[in-house]
Amino acid sequence: MKVNVNGQDVTFDGCTVGDLIESLSLRMEGCAVAIEARIIPATRWETEKLNEGDKVTIIRATQGG
Repeated sequence: MKVNVNGQDVTFDGCTVGDLIESLSLRMEGCAVAIEARIIPATRWETEKLNEGDKVTIIRATQGG
């Protein structure tokens, strides 16, 4: 499947937000995900299906100052 993540086209095997997070090797803690500007709660990542061409925004919390 091909989706756009933070402005870059990404191809991955799978169809859920959880599959995408895993394919990007991201830690789930400290991440926020939106599909087409609609926030997806982490409790739904394993079941929330993505569609071909969806625009996904992933924001990761960082520490520092």
